[in-house]
Amino acid sequence: MPYVSAEQRRRDLIDAAIRVTADVGLAAASTRAICAEAGVQQSVFHYCFSSKEELLRELTREVVAEIVGTAVENLTPGVDVEESLLQGLTGLWETVTAQPEKQLVFYELTVGALRAPDRSDIAQWQYREYYASTGTFLTRLAETAGIEWTAPIPVLSRMVTTAIDGLILGWLADGRADEVEASLAPFAKMFAGMAIVVPAAVA
Repeated sequence: MPYVSAEQRRRDLIDAAIRVTADVGLAAASTRAICAEAGVQQSVFHYCFSSKEELLRELTREVVAEIVGTAVENLTPGVDVEESLLQGLTGLWETVTAQPEKQLVFYELTVGALRAPDRSDIAQWQYREYYASTGTFLTRLAETAGIEWTAPIPVLSRMVTTAIDGLILGWLADGRADEVEASLAPFAKMFAGMAIVVPAAVA
């Protein structure tokens, strides 16, 4: 049997945990089920992770990193504020609909972290990452489009993130993709309305 490094085993177990959680939910995602999905003995799990809590922390970081990475790729600032916002929202939405099970895993991890004393800090970290990536985009957009925001970046970042979060969660609940898609342009217009043009400097 070829040698498999501990790092690779950890990777395999995290990937297996994502699949199991997406399939049966976080509560039913036992270490036994995760090991079976990864094709390893439970002794391997305990060699790679000190506990299920440690695995869940790593799993959360993995899912959040992927979501934030995708968000950053889709948020491309341009000279037109409303169009840039709409493109970003549309790109995020297309990513979510391509893998809805991962978004569901994310929400379960968030709620699970809020209920677990050993992981309560991870939920705060999740949203700090979202707010930070959104804030970076809004700052860059202000520079590229020559505008200023009428609300502080931290406030606007929270507003944009909350809007996206609500749209996705609502869609997971009722499946009305058509209503979500119809709301993207109005949201972009609303947020663009919080931008004012910076007067050109007089030479």
